[in-house]
Amino acid sequence: MNLMIGRMRRVFAVAAVVIGALLAPAAAQEPMFTKPVHIGVLLPEEKPEAGPFWAEIAKAAREGTIITEEDFAFNAELVGMDFKVLTEAPVRGDVTAAAQKLLDAGAFAIMGGYTNAETRALGVWAEQKGIPFINLGASADNLRNDLCSATTFHLEPSAAMYLDSIVGWYVRSGLRQWYFVVEDTEEGRAQYERVRWSMQERHFGAREVGRMNLAPGRPGGANLAAAVRRSNADVVILLQGAADQLVALKDLESGGVPATVQVTGYPHTEAQTRAFYAASRAAAPTLGVGHRGAAWEATIDAYGAREYNARYRERWGVPMEATAWAIYHAMRAFYEAAFFNEGKTDPKSVMNYMMNPASVFDLHKGVATSFRPWDRQQRQSLFLIKINSAERANSLLNQALLVGELPAIYMPGTDLVERLDQIGDLANRSRCRKPTPLR
Repeated sequence: MNLMIGRMRRVFAVAAVVIGALLAPAAAQEPMFTKPVHIGVLLPEEKPEAGPFWAEIAKAAREGTIITEEDFAFNAELVGMDFKVLTEAPVRGDVTAAAQKLLDAGAFAIMGGYTNAETRALGVWAEQKGIPFINLGASADNLRNDLCSATTFHLEPSAAMYLDSIVGWYVRSGLRQWYFVVEDTEEGRAQYERVRWSMQERHFGAREVGRMNLAPGRPGGANLAAAVRRSNADVVILLQGAADQLVALKDLESGGVPATVQVTGYPHTEAQTRAFYAASRAAAPTLGVGHRGAAWEATIDAYGAREYNARYRERWGVPMEATAWAIYHAMRAFYEAAFFNEGKTDPKSVMNYMMNPASVFDLHKGVATSFRPWDRQQRQSLFLIKINSAERANSLLNQALLVGELPAIYMPGTDLVERLDQIGDLANRSRCRKPTPLR
């Protein structure tokens, strides 16, 4: 019985695709799919030295790939499609060698990229090969601007999208005094400049009351806590890596920063895991249970996400992390690009489909979305979560609580595309000068 229920769920997961095939004219003699539909997934390299958050990403990627293949392979079998998921993991950081193995094995498209450096290398490689590539986990804005690649599509939200969402939430909440802790790297400085732009151009009423630049791995210690106290800040924004955010939280709490100060951090993929939420609370039981932005949340109980999240927990016994969500929807984009192109998997046909304004993609976020033509970033709403206190965090699922959606996509009288483009860079700010090579 459980097997039958599981199969029924997999049918409903991509019901539109299956129904479309089953309603094809009975007189058609030729099979709909004459070529294989093989999609390549680059898995994260196993790196014990990278710490527990990277291990969670790697685990979610493996589990997400397996359940995604189960879903789509079952539906592909119903319509006579030769569907297969090919996987490779880099060895000693050589992501392009792993991607080449997938291409040599017959993949018509590749997904992967869990860091900015990986995604940059894969974008250059994919452009040279002329094949579509979906970025799963790198948010840096320069990958969508000066370092954009012509055949790269971004399912992972951009830094601009995350930051616009965070700024909008805190400004609307009436928090006016902002203190920044900035990682002294190119990426940290770029995030800071983007927040400042958002405060000045999109969300008015907030002002900077202090900033401390810290090199990666360098704690602010008592000096940071004292500076925040003196600033009378309402909110502290940690534009640092995940591990350094935890150190800063501990320093702020042990240094006597009042509980009335809201503290949040940049939502790197590592900082969107259940393991990070637990670590944040452990580092700072009061300041570490604040609000954070996220691409996905395992407690969403609406849209198709309810069944989707439940099916994942039933399969693996753990909540779905953002990495697993990204793999499912990147796979879905490539699968539908082949399906609705009469099985065509040549790069130009696939990219034509993905860039066509009439093509929409369901991310289990309540509305169908599209890719922005100027930088190939997928439009989507983001989620606001709150890390639960120790009393409420009584299970792995309950490490966080879903608070809201950013932006509110159901505002009446608003065009959906215009609404979603309220977060992230518009065409007039884009510095990407590599149009997708279409027919």
